[in-house]
Amino acid sequence: MAAPNKFAFVLYRPQNAGNIGAVARALKNMGFDDLRLVGRGPLNDREAVKMAVHAGDLLANATVYPSLADALADCSIAVGTTSRRGGYRSRATPLRPSAVELDALAGANKIAIVFGREDRGLTNRELKLCHRLITIPTAPEYPSLNLAQAVMVVAYELMMAANESAAIEAGRTPHFVEASISDPMLERLAEALVSIGFIPDDNPDHIMLAIREIFGRSGLTAREVEILNGMARQMRWVADGGHRTLAEKRRAGRKLR
Repeated sequence: MAAPNKFAFVLYRPQNAGNIGAVARALKNMGFDDLRLVGRGPLNDREAVKMAVHAGDLLANATVYPSLADALADCSIAVGTTSRRGGYRSRATPLRPSAVELDALAGANKIAIVFGREDRGLTNRELKLCHRLITIPTAPEYPSLNLAQAVMVVAYELMMAANESAAIEAGRTPHFVEASISDPMLERLAEALVSIGFIPDDNPDHIMLAIREIFGRSGLTAREVEILNGMARQMRWVADGGHRTLAEKRRAGRKLR
């Protein structure tokens, strides 16, 4: 069973102070205490404190970050939430089965659950930083949830998954690298794939979102990141003509013998 502190709940640029307080209350109800805000403060807003009720301590201890990347830097897996479908979002998986899997992974990894603005959710730009997507099944006539409602449902499912899962030995759960390590590798990989013509330089995100999702499903260990960094360097070296220079040196060496 994963410890509650293995999950961080990240609110990206929330607009309503009351919603932030209601989120704090929802998290405390479900036993979570890591609340992170991107681009929103201060936290002593009267409406936020009022809506937090007895979760004022959790609200006061919330951390404010200047960017989403900063908020996710110490997390191995970032999970974006969406109610919209189509395009990249069609890969979103339902919350309940996802919660069981995330609970198992959280035994050895810090996991962030990311929620977008109240009026438009997470845009594709923010989803670029997420390894996985989840969606909360709702009636198709009205799929949109209030921010605090969405957080409550996700936190509840994670709590239930933890309560129902068998204890997992920490040594058997793979430890994945944090986003601060995997994200620079993904940037190098994108540049390398552009250099060899695998992805277009005018729209690399289309393929890179899919690659990020693949790595998000499997997770990346430190050794795997090291290998992928090496692959990216080798691709750039080939694209820059390094292999031709090496071949010429080898041919010249054979002639001298």
